Amino acid sequence: MTMQGKHGAEAGTEELREEVDRARHELGETVEQLAAKADVKALAREKAEQARSRARDAAASAWQAAGSEETMARARQGGIVVASAGALAAAAVWMRRHRGSTRRVGPVRVRVRTGQRRAVKVRRTK
Repeated sequence: MTMQGKHGAEAGTEELREEVDRARHELGETVEQLAAKADVKALAREKAEQARSRARDAAASAWQAAGSEETMARARQGGIVVASAGALAAAAVWMRRHRGSTRRVGPVRVRVRTGQRRAVKVRRTK
């Protein structure tokens, strides 16, 4: 059996104290990290700030892209296409509503008002 002197016991005690201090420090950091994860309001604020930042970046890039000459030219071409399609649709509706109110069905000419199903006047053609 070996006997430790007084200095050996004190050295062991100092090492234990340092180990306990390190463990307390690590435990304190772990508790802080767990508290940060449990703080729902702070996490929500952080996520909201990240979302705002992404939205700002997306808006800035959209404005930059919208300002380019190429995009403006495409927008003008798209506007012309949409306007011509709208005019064509309006003309089709107008022609459908205002087409000749007399229709020829065989030897009989039938006059029908728009929106009605029955004939208003029936005339025999020669």
